[in-house]
Order: sequence, then C-alpha cells, then structure tokens
Amino acid sequence: MQNLRRTFAPVALIVLAGLVVWPLRDVFDAFVDSRSFASPITWMLGMTWGFDLAWSIVLGALLGAVLRSTSAMLWAAAAGIAYGGLNFALTRHHFSSSLAWNVYAWIYGQYVVSCVGAIFGAWLATSALRTRAGKAPQAM
Repeated sequence: MQNLRRTFAPVALIVLAGLVVWPLRDVFDAFVDSRSFASPITWMLGMTWGFDLAWSIVLGALLGAVLRSTSAMLWAAAAGIAYGGLNFALTRHHFSSSLAWNVYAWIYGQYVVSCVGAIFGAWLATSALRTRAGKAPQAM
C-alpha cells in the first residue's frame, strides 16, 4: 500500500496541478498581454517567470509534504521538466534573430524556472519536515 501511495500520489498531484495551472496560464498570459510596459519583453517575461516559479514551488512543496523523502525532489524535477518541455513544444516564438543574448536568456529561461521552482519547493518541504521531526520530543 505504501508503494501505491508513493506512485499514485505524486502522479495525481502533478496531473491536478497541470489541470489547474494550464488554464490559469492562459488567463495570466491574456492579462499580461493586455498591459503595456516600458520594456515590454523584460516585464512580460519577468511576470511569466514569477507565475511559473510560484506555482512550481507550491507543487514541489506539496510533493515534499506527501512523499516526505528526497524522492519528492526527483518527482518535482520530472514535473518541472515535463511542464517546461510541453510549454516549449506548444509555444511559438516570433522574434527577430538579431536580439541580444540576454533577451534569449529571458525567453528560454522561462522553461527552466518551473523545474527549479519545483525542486526548491520539494527541498523546502522535506527540510522543514526533517527539522520538525528532529525537534520532536523523544517518547520514552
């Protein structure tokens, strides 16, 4: 039963996150596109990075709380890579080939943020649980 929980729970959390985040991402993108910024690409991508970082930290923390082991970081990395890869595959980039390297870093960096955020969230949760377990009074 423990093995079932260790397999089904992360898959269920990742699928649920995908079902929630993907439509929210469309709403968020529409919100960002409707705004005007002094430096449009930097602000727009910064907000996109923030959105991806926020939801992926939450997903990673949930995985860490459910799994309570370092395997949560592997599941979080897999979820972040899957989301980033799927997002990359479905996104069309229409920009000039004469852009500076830092603009390319901003654009393509958004696909890495979800992986980094998910791993960080899982690490935070597992570290907090380990610290709390270490500080719990010993039963005699």
